[in-house]
Amino acid sequence: MNHEIKVLFLDIDNTLLDFDAGAAWGMEQCFQKAGLEYRTEMFSVFTEENNKIWQKIERRELTMDDLFYVRWQAILAHLGLQADGVEMEKEFRRLLHLTAVPVEGAKEILEYLYKKDYFLCAASNGPYDQQINRLRSADMLRYFSHCFVSEKIGADKPGKQFFDGCMKDFSGIHPSECMMIGDSLTADIAGGQAYGMSTCWFVHSGDKSMNTRENGGKVADHIIYKLEELKNIL
Repeated sequence: MNHEIKVLFLDIDNTLLDFDAGAAWGMEQCFQKAGLEYRTEMFSVFTEENNKIWQKIERRELTMDDLFYVRWQAILAHLGLQADGVEMEKEFRRLLHLTAVPVEGAKEILEYLYKKDYFLCAASNGPYDQQINRLRSADMLRYFSHCFVSEKIGADKPGKQFFDGCMKDFSGIHPSECMMIGDSLTADIAGGQAYGMSTCWFVHSGDKSMNTRENGGKVADHIIYKLEELKNIL
């Protein structure tokens, strides 16, 4: 056990659970229900527009409530298609609620860290019930002492208010005794760094050229390409 680190905050989407796999399936189902033709290459448009929207949420240019009304409208406009974006969002969320595809090695690393007696905390932006249900469905929820989700906290990563909401449950523990582990340079790494936490960037794509990306200086304290590499750190 790394004796300096006591609390681990783990992102959910594309860190523990494969959001992309669930979203691609959900997008295909939504298109079918809306009477639209779906092609696999369309998912890149979902990723592009979804990332733009989440970056705006992180910068507080949009709220979580806005997501409901803008995500599918942006995707449909990009594709030159017409449908009821709000209805597609409702259906997409219903479907995403059901998906729980683990990232490779996720359950094994949770078991390892749990046995090492770290306090394990999920730390995610997103709808609370959806994230909790997905962790439960993947048989991961039992490893966590706390689940911090932006909808329940009332603030999003990377904001200080999100991390304040997490840390109030850990009196006597300093940010320097915590590590934020996640795939997002903005929400997870920049957020954790700004709060004084140690950080570990999980490059979900496995692309080792990604570590050259700048993030206002040092990218992260640690960079991993597979979750099992956490064993070399913790």
